[in-house]
Amino acid sequence: MAAALVEAMSELTLKEPEAQKESIMVEFKVAGLKSFQLECARDAAVRDVKKLAVDECNIEPEHMRLIYNSRQLKDGDTLESYNGDAPIQVFFTAGHTAMMGGVGGTGGGPRGGHGAQPQKHPFSAPVRGLPGSKGLRSSRVSGRPGGMALIRKYGIMMKRQEFREKAEEIGFIKYR
Repeated sequence: MAAALVEAMSELTLKEPEAQKESIMVEFKVAGLKSFQLECARDAAVRDVKKLAVDECNIEPEHMRLIYNSRQLKDGDTLESYNGDAPIQVFFTAGHTAMMGGVGGTGGGPRGGHGAQPQKHPFSAPVRGLPGSKGLRSSRVSGRPGGMALIRKYGIMMKRQEFREKAEEIGFIKYR
């Protein structure tokens, strides 16, 4: 009798039983790659989910944007709004350093000795009067000098051939 009483008393505690963490299978879609799934806790922060997704998509968390139902998920958000009806889209963002563009190709400064001045803002329209201003812009992918074949629209800053090779990875779709 006493042993049964001691056993019953040991089961009583003032602590609440820990709730089981509910895990869900989250589907991710990366443009140009196959979709993949990860098992995550429903209350996991988006920043932790990004760290888990690095192994599957080879995009660093600081360069990753997650879009679900036409809404960008912020790092502090949780996956509680995810109900599995659509995959979470993963996009690559170049980050602030890559968006700076560049001047001078691989040399890091004005090339050639033709007296060209570096351009102040690489995304602005070329300034008339600066000799060689178009040649000073460099590609963000290879660092080669741009000249006339540099695509600047939407801040792409890539040579035409590089853009054709990387367009699907970036998210552009060819309709014709």
